[in-house]
Amino acid sequence: MRASVQIRSYGKETWQLEDIQNDDIHEDGVKLQGGDANIAYRFKRFPITGSFDYFSKNELSIWGAGIGLDPYPFIRGTIGANSRYIEVGVTAYVNASLNHSSVKLNWVSHEYEGMMYGYEDYHGSIENEQQEFKFHGGIGGFINFFPIKEIAISYAPFFYRPWWDDEVRDYEISFRFPYIISQYFGASVLIAKHVQVSAGATLYLSPAVKGSHWFFDSGIGFVF
Repeated sequence: MRASVQIRSYGKETWQLEDIQNDDIHEDGVKLQGGDANIAYRFKRFPITGSFDYFSKNELSIWGAGIGLDPYPFIRGTIGANSRYIEVGVTAYVNASLNHSSVKLNWVSHEYEGMMYGYEDYHGSIENEQQEFKFHGGIGGFINFFPIKEIAISYAPFFYRPWWDDEVRDYEISFRFPYIISQYFGASVLIAKHVQVSAGATLYLSPAVKGSHWFFDSGIGFVF
Protein backbone atom coordinates (compact mmCIF):
# COMPACT_ATOMS: atom_id res chain seq x y z
CA MET A 1 0.00 0.00 0.00
CA ARG A 2 1.10 3.55 -0.62
CA ALA A 3 -0.15 6.96 0.53
CA SER A 4 1.24 9.85 -1.53
CA VAL A 5 1.03 13.58 -2.11
CA GLN A 6 1.91 15.27 -5.40
CA ILE A 7 3.17 18.84 -5.62
CA ARG A 8 2.90 20.16 -9.15
CA SER A 9 3.42 23.36 -11.07
CA TYR A 10 0.09 25.17 -11.20
CA GLY A 11 -1.48 25.30 -14.64
CA LYS A 12 -4.22 27.72 -15.68
CA GLU A 13 -4.28 28.34 -19.41
CA THR A 14 -6.95 29.01 -22.01
CA TRP A 15 -6.67 26.77 -25.07
CA GLN A 16 -8.54 27.80 -28.20
CA LEU A 17 -9.96 24.61 -29.73
CA GLU A 18 -9.64 24.40 -33.51
CA ASP A 19 -11.78 22.65 -36.14
CA ILE A 20 -14.67 22.06 -33.71
CA GLN A 21 -18.26 22.08 -35.00
CA ASN A 22 -21.62 22.16 -33.27
CA ASP A 23 -23.70 19.05 -33.93
CA ASP A 24 -26.91 19.29 -35.95
CA ILE A 25 -30.07 20.04 -33.94
CA HIS A 26 -33.27 18.06 -34.59
CA GLU A 27 -36.35 19.53 -32.93
CA ASP A 28 -40.08 19.42 -33.81
CA GLY A 29 -39.32 17.91 -37.19
CA VAL A 30 -36.92 20.72 -38.07
CA LYS A 31 -33.20 20.20 -38.64
CA LEU A 32 -30.77 23.01 -37.92
CA GLN A 33 -27.43 22.51 -39.61
CA GLY A 34 -24.42 22.55 -37.31
CA GLY A 35 -21.71 25.13 -37.89
CA ASP A 36 -18.30 26.21 -36.73
CA ALA A 37 -18.05 26.41 -32.94
CA ASN A 38 -15.92 29.04 -31.23
CA ILE A 39 -14.88 27.08 -28.13
CA ALA A 40 -12.07 27.79 -25.67
CA TYR A 41 -11.07 25.29 -22.98
CA ARG A 42 -9.71 26.55 -19.65
CA PHE A 43 -7.05 24.01 -18.67
CA LYS A 44 -6.30 23.81 -14.96
CA ARG A 45 -3.92 21.73 -12.83
CA PHE A 46 -4.45 21.84 -9.08
CA PRO A 47 -1.04 22.28 -7.37
CA ILE A 48 -1.55 19.61 -4.66
CA THR A 49 -3.17 16.19 -5.05
CA GLY A 50 -3.33 13.14 -2.83
CA SER A 51 -3.99 9.42 -3.31
CA PHE A 52 -4.06 6.09 -1.53
CA ASP A 53 -3.22 2.97 -3.56
CA TYR A 54 -3.12 -0.75 -2.94
CA PHE A 55 -0.76 -2.87 -5.06
CA SER A 56 -0.19 -6.60 -5.29
CA LYS A 57 2.91 -8.00 -7.01
CA ASN A 58 4.36 -11.39 -7.76
CA GLU A 59 7.16 -12.55 -10.03
CA LEU A 60 5.09 -12.10 -13.21
CA SER A 61 2.18 -9.71 -12.61
CA ILE A 62 1.06 -6.57 -10.85
CA TRP A 63 -2.39 -5.17 -10.16
CA GLY A 64 -3.76 -2.39 -8.00
CA ALA A 65 -6.57 0.03 -7.20
CA GLY A 66 -6.62 3.49 -5.70
CA ILE A 67 -8.66 6.51 -4.68
CA GLY A 68 -7.65 10.16 -4.47
CA LEU A 69 -8.43 13.86 -4.79
CA ASP A 70 -7.38 16.03 -7.77
CA PRO A 71 -9.04 18.24 -6.41
CA TYR A 72 -12.28 16.26 -6.83
CA PRO A 73 -12.49 12.52 -6.07
CA PHE A 74 -11.26 9.86 -8.50
CA ILE A 75 -10.82 6.10 -8.59
CA ARG A 76 -8.32 4.13 -10.69
CA GLY A 77 -7.23 0.62 -11.45
CA THR A 78 -3.96 -0.89 -12.72
CA ILE A 79 -2.94 -4.21 -14.22
CA GLY A 80 0.33 -5.24 -15.79
CA ALA A 81 3.40 -7.48 -15.96
CA ASN A 82 6.22 -7.41 -13.45
CA SER A 83 9.86 -8.53 -13.41
CA ARG A 84 13.07 -7.63 -11.61
CA TYR A 85 14.03 -4.82 -14.00
CA ILE A 86 10.77 -3.65 -15.59
CA GLU A 87 7.07 -3.12 -14.98
CA VAL A 88 4.64 -2.49 -17.84
CA GLY A 89 0.87 -2.24 -17.84
CA VAL A 90 -2.31 -0.21 -18.29
CA THR A 91 -4.17 2.18 -15.99
CA ALA A 92 -7.73 3.53 -16.18
CA TYR A 93 -9.49 6.10 -14.03
CA VAL A 94 -12.86 7.81 -13.53
CA ASN A 95 -13.11 11.32 -12.07
CA ALA A 96 -15.85 13.78 -11.12
CA SER A 97 -15.34 17.53 -11.45
CA LEU A 98 -17.23 20.81 -11.15
CA ASN A 99 -17.20 22.51 -14.54
CA HIS A 100 -17.76 26.18 -15.28
CA SER A 101 -18.91 27.18 -18.76
CA SER A 102 -19.66 30.57 -20.30
CA VAL A 103 -22.09 30.49 -23.22
CA LYS A 104 -22.78 33.18 -25.80
CA LEU A 105 -25.38 32.49 -28.50
CA ASN A 106 -26.20 34.62 -31.52
CA TRP A 107 -29.32 33.69 -33.43
CA VAL A 108 -31.44 34.78 -36.38
CA SER A 109 -35.14 33.92 -36.74
CA HIS A 110 -36.70 34.11 -40.24
CA GLU A 111 -40.47 34.38 -39.63
CA TYR A 112 -43.48 34.76 -41.92
CA GLU A 113 -45.61 37.78 -40.93
CA GLY A 114 -48.46 37.29 -43.40
CA MET A 115 -49.21 38.23 -47.00
CA MET A 116 -49.09 41.95 -46.26
CA TYR A 117 -45.63 41.87 -44.69
CA GLY A 118 -43.82 38.78 -45.99
CA TYR A 119 -40.83 37.49 -44.04
CA GLU A 120 -38.98 39.34 -41.31
CA ASP A 121 -35.58 38.59 -39.75
CA TYR A 122 -35.20 38.85 -35.99
CA HIS A 123 -31.73 38.92 -34.42
CA GLY A 124 -30.83 38.19 -30.83
CA SER A 125 -28.14 36.99 -28.47
CA ILE A 126 -27.94 35.22 -25.11
CA GLU A 127 -25.08 35.16 -22.62
CA ASN A 128 -25.01 32.96 -19.56
CA GLU A 129 -22.68 31.08 -17.19
CA GLN A 130 -23.22 27.54 -15.93
CA GLN A 131 -21.84 25.29 -13.20
CA GLU A 132 -22.40 21.54 -13.36
CA PHE A 133 -20.79 18.31 -12.25
CA LYS A 134 -19.49 16.12 -15.04
CA PHE A 135 -17.77 12.77 -15.15
CA HIS A 136 -14.71 12.08 -17.22
CA GLY A 137 -11.94 9.54 -17.36
CA GLY A 138 -9.15 8.09 -19.38
CA ILE A 139 -6.92 5.15 -20.11
CA GLY A 140 -3.18 4.90 -20.49
CA GLY A 141 -0.09 2.85 -19.92
CA PHE A 142 3.09 2.85 -17.86
CA ILE A 143 6.64 1.58 -18.11
CA ASN A 144 8.88 1.55 -15.04
CA PHE A 145 12.53 0.56 -15.47
CA PHE A 146 14.62 -0.34 -12.39
CA PRO A 147 18.38 0.00 -13.05
CA ILE A 148 18.80 -0.77 -9.35
CA LYS A 149 16.15 -1.94 -6.92
CA GLU A 150 15.52 1.43 -5.20
CA ILE A 151 15.42 3.64 -8.34
CA ALA A 152 12.71 3.70 -11.05
CA ILE A 153 12.72 5.55 -14.38
CA SER A 154 9.16 6.01 -15.59
CA TYR A 155 7.17 6.84 -18.71
CA ALA A 156 3.35 7.02 -18.62
CA PRO A 157 1.24 8.12 -21.60
CA PHE A 158 -2.45 8.86 -21.01
CA PHE A 159 -5.44 9.45 -23.29
CA TYR A 160 -8.55 11.24 -21.98
CA ARG A 161 -11.40 13.64 -22.76
CA PRO A 162 -12.24 16.44 -20.29
CA TRP A 163 -15.99 15.90 -20.91
CA TRP A 164 -17.61 12.52 -21.54
CA ASP A 165 -20.94 14.08 -22.48
CA ASP A 166 -20.73 17.07 -24.79
CA GLU A 167 -24.06 18.72 -23.96
CA VAL A 168 -24.20 22.25 -22.57
CA ARG A 169 -26.89 22.27 -19.89
CA ASP A 170 -30.14 24.13 -20.69
CA TYR A 171 -29.08 24.70 -24.31
CA GLU A 172 -29.58 22.71 -27.51
CA ILE A 173 -25.83 22.72 -28.06
CA SER A 174 -23.48 19.77 -28.36
CA PHE A 175 -20.07 19.19 -29.90
CA ARG A 176 -17.32 16.59 -29.96
CA PHE A 177 -14.90 17.53 -27.19
CA PRO A 178 -11.39 16.69 -28.44
CA TYR A 179 -9.17 14.23 -26.63
CA ILE A 180 -5.97 15.18 -24.80
CA ILE A 181 -2.79 13.11 -24.57
CA SER A 182 -0.56 13.53 -21.53
CA GLN A 183 2.91 12.00 -21.27
CA TYR A 184 4.77 11.79 -17.97
CA PHE A 185 8.56 11.41 -17.89
CA GLY A 186 10.15 11.02 -14.47
CA ALA A 187 12.14 9.10 -11.89
CA SER A 188 11.68 8.03 -8.28
CA VAL A 189 13.84 6.72 -5.47
CA LEU A 190 12.86 4.58 -2.48
CA ILE A 191 14.56 5.68 0.74
CA ALA A 192 14.82 3.40 3.78
CA LYS A 193 12.32 0.97 2.21
CA HIS A 194 9.34 3.19 2.99
CA VAL A 195 9.74 6.78 1.71
CA GLN A 196 9.36 7.29 -2.05
CA VAL A 197 10.38 10.61 -3.64
CA SER A 198 9.65 11.35 -7.29
CA ALA A 199 10.17 14.16 -9.81
CA GLY A 200 9.41 14.59 -13.48
CA ALA A 201 7.54 16.53 -16.16
CA THR A 202 4.26 16.05 -18.02
CA LEU A 203 3.67 17.01 -21.65
CA TYR A 204 0.11 17.78 -22.83
CA LEU A 205 -0.89 17.57 -26.50
CA SER A 206 -4.17 17.66 -28.41
CA PRO A 207 -5.04 17.65 -32.13
CA ALA A 208 -7.33 20.61 -31.48
CA VAL A 209 -4.74 22.75 -29.67
CA LYS A 210 -1.69 24.44 -31.15
CA GLY A 211 1.69 23.74 -29.58
CA SER A 212 2.74 21.66 -26.59
CA HIS A 213 2.45 22.36 -22.88
CA TRP A 214 4.97 21.19 -20.24
CA PHE A 215 4.46 21.11 -16.47
CA PHE A 216 6.68 20.03 -13.56
CA ASP A 217 5.60 17.24 -11.18
CA SER A 218 7.01 16.06 -7.87
CA GLY A 219 5.74 13.81 -5.14
CA ILE A 220 6.44 12.09 -1.86
CA GLY A 221 4.85 8.89 -0.61
CA PHE A 222 4.95 6.42 2.22
CA VAL A 223 5.01 2.72 1.32
CA PHE A 224 3.48 0.43 3.94
